[in-house]
Order: sequence, then structure tokens, then C-alpha cells
Amino acid sequence: MATTLEILHWNDVHGRYAGLARLSARVREIREGADHGVLVLDGGDVEESSVRLSALTYGAASWRLLGAAAVDAAVLGNGGLLRYGPDVVPRYRDGLGTTPVLATIEHDGAVIEGAAASVLLLAGDRLVGVVGATAWFPEYPAFGLVHRDEVEAITAEATSLRERGAQVVVLLSHCGYPHDLELAGPLVGVVDLIVGGHSHTALPHGDRSAGVPITQAGQYAEHLGRVILEVDGDGARVASMGLEPVSPDGPQDPAVLAELDAAERDLGEWLAEPVGTLPEALDLSLERECGVANLLAEALLWKHPGDVAVLMAAHCADGLPAGVVRRGDVWAATSSPANPATATLSGAHLRSMITSGRTREHARATRRSFRGRPYGLLHVAGAQIGADGTITMGGEPLDDARAYRVTGTDSELTSYSPFVEEEPGDLVLHTPMIMPELLEAYLAAHPRGVS
Repeated sequence: MATTLEILHWNDVHGRYAGLARLSARVREIREGADHGVLVLDGGDVEESSVRLSALTYGAASWRLLGAAAVDAAVLGNGGLLRYGPDVVPRYRDGLGTTPVLATIEHDGAVIEGAAASVLLLAGDRLVGVVGATAWFPEYPAFGLVHRDEVEAITAEATSLRERGAQVVVLLSHCGYPHDLELAGPLVGVVDLIVGGHSHTALPHGDRSAGVPITQAGQYAEHLGRVILEVDGDGARVASMGLEPVSPDGPQDPAVLAELDAAERDLGEWLAEPVGTLPEALDLSLERECGVANLLAEALLWKHPGDVAVLMAAHCADGLPAGVVRRGDVWAATSSPANPATATLSGAHLRSMITSGRTREHARATRRSFRGRPYGLLHVAGAQIGADGTITMGGEPLDDARAYRVTGTDSELTSYSPFVEEEPGDLVLHTPMIMPELLEAYLAAHPRGVS
């Protein structure tokens, strides 16, 4: 006899907490009225670095809200993993209240600590296995992450799940719709459904064209995905796939709102802790030299010594006060998730970087990596720049033919930078430290903010 199973899903919430509360309210309504098993899946990237609560908790608060929404399984996306590295995953697990899934990326030869390759869930009277997959980024090896063959990894997990009694196996993918289409053929007979994310694709009726049925619910908590499966002794069949719009005026789940308040209170206590002192206030400007960006450039050169440090002012969002500096002041000044980076550049390349980076045109230019904020003026520590544009280092003119050790971040020294076409061969990303952590460490080591 066939049994009905319903999969409810969303993906790429990106810090839209009000929308998540509305999704959760609708899910509870569906669950309360259902006479069949219901599972709720999150397709990744609930975190968002431009949202204060998410950024200041390394994305962990977002996972607390997923837990309040009673999500049964969630896949690790790039929103947290790419910015903060694998060390943050145990905090995501604790917030969710169950283990995030990811089978296709490993750390030190094993599943990332705090995650699982797959989970086995009970929905009504049926066992459902959920396997996790996520998009691969070239920055991941700097965190010690290794990419597994996806079809091989997913097949191994699906086989294990079925041996343990799973009657349905779902691939929860944050790989993006185009990549899911590539996986759908090889995974026929391996998984029964692909629930996607990452590409922010809304599939009103799903897609069955490539083999395994694929569904994805768009972005920003605007739609709830609903999939109906019929399950019997011969396996599982996807009966329907659809998207339900979520009204911006709809009711919000009190449990999610209560957890949001609790996360804000916990954050407030953490931000109130003093971390250092400054003899005078430091200002912020994106179009001229400013105190806070100069301090952050000095911190880079202190942490990773070299000939010179370079830093775009866009990493900073506010100045710093005189006197006691609290952690909240640091994070207001910079919540940039950029990692320190070091590389060797020729004097000619360094000259070009400094000269172009200190123009008004560069300062006003924008790019997606800073969420639309202008780059700001390039600040330099370890070099002196004259009014006529001359550059000296250690009292000597910059030598175009010489090699210099340069410290910056992944925003200045990798292919994401406006200054680098080909990444230096000795480029090193110093993960997992990010800019607010660096600034806090520098202030603690220099109580008066003087190097």
C-alpha cells in the first residue's frame, strides 16, 4: 500500500529572518493539518554577511533560527563555510539542534567536524535518508578542505542509507541548478529527489528533464517548496512539485521570533566586553586617508610581517572611539569576513596597485564582493607616499625590479581583487582569521593603539 510523504523546503534565505518566521508559521500550519509524514529541509545559505546579527555571530544565529523553525535537515552552503571555515560548523549544529549534512567536501580526510555526510529521518511510517552536497570553491583548500567525487560520494551514502532501511533518499544540494542538472542523470536509481539551492532558482513545477526530479524554491524566503511523494514496496515516486508564495503580510512563527530576541540578547552581552583602548578617536572615510583603515592596515602588517601592507577602506564601516574600545566597537568598525593574505609582488606591480588604488575612480568603484559598497581608498602601511605620488619604503624609493613581500587580504591579493589578474604563485590565505578578529587581537597587543 502506498504512503504519502511531503517534503517542504526553502533555500538561500540570506538573513531574511522575518521571511523565515513566515515560512515557519506556514510549515507548522501544514504539519498540524497533515495526515501524512512531513519533513522540512533547508537548502543552504541561511547566513548573510551583510546582516548584522548573522555577521557578528559568524552565521550561527541564523542556524539557531532554523532550529526554532523545526527544520529536520539542512545542508552546509558557502555562506558560512567560505567566509569562516569549517571550525564554525559545530556552532551551526548546536543552533540547529541536529547535524548539518555534507558528503562531498571533507576536512583532514574525514567528514567536517559537526556535520554528517547524511542523516536518516522518520517521516510518518517511512524512513527517509538525506545526503548533503555543496558547491566547491577554489579557496576551500586554504581551510584544509578536500573535494570528493560527487557521484561517488552521494552513491556511497545513498547505498548505506538504503541498507539501513531508508525507503526514500533525497539529495539536499547547495550546488546550484545547472550543476544539479548534471548530477540528475548519473544519480537515477540512486536518489529519488534533488532539493536544490545556491543558484536562487525558482522552479514553479520542478524539473524532470534530466533524470532525477529537481526542485528549488528561489531565494530570500519568498517561496515555500512543496513536494509530494508516493512510497510503496517498489520505491518512491515524485507525484508533484510546486512553489507556494509566502505573503510579506503573513503570520510569523512566535518560536522563531522568540529565538531571534534571545540571539540578539546573547550578542549584546558578547559585544559589550572591553577589548582595548585608544588615545584618540579614529575616523572613517572612503575617499581619503582615515584613521580606522590605517589602523587595520597596521594590524595586518603586525600579524603577518612583510615589506608593506595594503587594504581597501571598504573593509571598514565606522570609526573607533577614544578610550575603552568594546568588541561592539570593533565589529561596528569592521565586520569584514576577509582573511589576511600574503604574497610576493614585483615593485612595478606594487607601484601600479598603490597608484591606481589611491585614485578617486577606484575609491568610488563598486563590486559584488563588498555587497555594492565602494572600494574606498587603498590604505598602505610600511610605505610613504609623497604629495607628488613618489613611493618610498625604509627611506629608499620603490624599486620596480625588486620583489616585495606584501600583506593584505583576499580582497586585495587574489583574483577577487581589482589589482590582480593572475594570482601570485606564493599566495597564502591565512585562514580562518577575519578582519574583526585581527583588529581585536591588535588592540589587545597594543593597549594604546600604537605600534
